[in-house]
Amino acid sequence: MAGATVIVNAAPIGTTFKTGGAIWVGATARRIQLYEAEFSQAGTLSSTDCQEQWDLSRFSVTASMAGAAFVPQLLDPADASPLTQAMNLFTTEPTYTGAGSGLFLKSWAINQRGSYRWRCLDDGDNILVPAVALSGLGLRSLCSVGSAFAASGVGNMSFIER
Repeated sequence: MAGATVIVNAAPIGTTFKTGGAIWVGATARRIQLYEAEFSQAGTLSSTDCQEQWDLSRFSVTASMAGAAFVPQLLDPADASPLTQAMNLFTTEPTYTGAGSGLFLKSWAINQRGSYRWRCLDDGDNILVPAVALSGLGLRSLCSVGSAFAASGVGNMSFIER
């Protein structure tokens, strides 16, 4: 049961959802339990206050997505390397599942100067990813003022493999 974290980075934030970070089950299937997500904005702020919407959704198709792949960082360096796959700085989005199947599992609106932390209350509140290849979670954001908000979405997603 290894605990790990991945960095969320979406640059730049626009008027359509852009995935900042994603975790998914790779070829060696292990169940993923997301227990924390933290996110905020970094960069040049808009001269007028604006809201940013963050969303946590499920996806089941990774073939079309492109970005910077990396190995999740272990919270305890003595644990075995995680099998969970991770990516950020997306250039092509994954295919998100439809409403009722995990689209908009969580959704938050925060001010451009704000940050947010979601944490499950106990083990039963984790957001689960089944041990099925290519199943995953994406943390994505958008801002209604688009290019006037020259910022990046940043944060992290922390999880346990079982």
